[in-house]
Parts: sequence; C-alpha cells; structure tokens
Amino acid sequence: MPTNLVVRQGTTGVVVTPSDSTNITGSNANTPATLFVGVGGNIEVITLGGSTLLLKNIPSGSFMPIQVTRVRSTNTTATDIVAIF
Repeated sequence: MPTNLVVRQGTTGVVVTPSDSTNITGSNANTPATLFVGVGGNIEVITLGGSTLLLKNIPSGSFMPIQVTRVRSTNTTATDIVAIF
C-alpha cells in the first residue's frame, strides 16, 4: 500500500469564477482538493504541478478529485463549479 496516500476531506469551499489570470483563493492557503461541477461540460485547469489540462465532457453533479490552482476560462464550458478545500 502506498505510504504517500493523503486523504483530505473538505471543510470549506468557494464558488469558482473561471479565469485565465487569477488563481483560486479561499479562506485558507490550501489548494482545492476537489472540484464540484454543477452543470457539466469541459473544464480547463492548471494543476498543482503546473500542467494545463482540458478535461472534456464532465457530467453535471461530478466531483473531480484533482488539485488545481486555477480553472481557466479558456475552453471551460462547465458552470456552477465549486472548489472544496
């Protein structure tokens, strides 16, 4: 079993406004552990590791277990996104 496995549960969250220039900020300095997608579509993110990824066809009501610093407005069609810290 991996020893570097970290399980985090959210204690707070913020509504995400996709932006090509502004990182997600919340009530603490943690990076979001999960994104919740209210209305499905595509999401372009910048990960904690610095990669830019286009996640396609995310269904409505999905939790995305990915640590991101930014949800980019470019190519993002999903809405009602919440970052859970």
